[in-house]
Amino acid sequence: MIENSSLILVQVICLLSFAATIAWTVMVTPMRVAPSASWRFALANFSILIGMLLYTQRTFEPSYLHWLIADNIILVGFCLLRWGAQRLYHLNSSYQFDIGVLLVTCGFMLMVQPQAENASYLMIILSLAASVLFFMLAKDHYTAFKANFTAFATYWLVVPIFLIGLLFFIRSVILIIYPEKVATYAAFNTEQSIPVLWTYIVLILVVNILIIGNTINRLVVKIMTLANKDPLTDLWNRNALQKKLTAEHERWLRDKVMYSVVLIDIDHFKQINDTHGHTAGDEVLKLTAKRLSKVTRKIDFLCRFGGEEFVLILPNTTEQQVLCVADKLQQTLAEIDFKWQGTPIQIQASIGCVTITESLAVDSLLQLADKAMYEAKASGRNCIKSAN
Repeated sequence: MIENSSLILVQVICLLSFAATIAWTVMVTPMRVAPSASWRFALANFSILIGMLLYTQRTFEPSYLHWLIADNIILVGFCLLRWGAQRLYHLNSSYQFDIGVLLVTCGFMLMVQPQAENASYLMIILSLAASVLFFMLAKDHYTAFKANFTAFATYWLVVPIFLIGLLFFIRSVILIIYPEKVATYAAFNTEQSIPVLWTYIVLILVVNILIIGNTINRLVVKIMTLANKDPLTDLWNRNALQKKLTAEHERWLRDKVMYSVVLIDIDHFKQINDTHGHTAGDEVLKLTAKRLSKVTRKIDFLCRFGGEEFVLILPNTTEQQVLCVADKLQQTLAEIDFKWQGTPIQIQASIGCVTITESLAVDSLLQLADKAMYEAKASGRNCIKSAN
């Protein structure tokens, strides 16, 4: 029998797990917020709920359902937390490793009879497996966060998950050294277990709050990215260009680091649309964006300026260097072998360049690059002109 105080806390744990299951289900439908990850988080909380309900039915009689199966359902819930995080952050799947942990855990648990007399041993195995899964979950979050957050923010977001794994590991060590303390650290039906039950309540709250916060953050980042991306070519758009141009100009004013702007206009694009259709024109734009992206540096900023025009910002690039880059871009486009429904389409471009100088304002750079590009078109197209 579970004592009243312990029973209330177990009921609170079940209620929190149930509420979290409902919340994540709502995230899947109708909200459609990271659905592939959210349904895994929903199943994770549901697994913890089922495991806790099975725990409440434990007696002194041997029972595979209320011991071995209940423990492994809890571990499946921890695995689902990790799989959901991997889907959320687009990380490599760890299904094989995690299932291996479950199988090893189950194998060790099967070595003893599932009953109260072996509670210490069973809880040691469960705690060790749980600590491994939470340590790996912390590693997944660290991998996802370090590319987008400062080191300080990354550690503060990862540390709570790591501490959960550490708590499970500490519990297993305590039970190895002091197996007689099983009533305090492993049971759910005694007054001594109340601190552990409170710990479970805090863990459920912390994990779900962290993951919900990270999911919302991921959604916000995705919305912001979409707002600054061209849907056809997946390049940055005009809005993002202005921000990048302003940032580079501020660096120029502060540190005198030169930068250049290249405006690329596909020649005879209207003719491609009129002759072959807009679908062919879209394919030309996508292929152009893909090839240009391959020959630019990581620090360069390529965007679709509008229509058939692309703008490339080249940090730390002089007037002589930008002409070499423009020549490389032109050759890259000329080498494209593109056919539409069996008909070859030649891709050429007129290119205008400008490099920042003391006398130029940031607002005039694009105008000068545009003017140089039109001079290139007036010179017969498929050539390069510099505003400098």
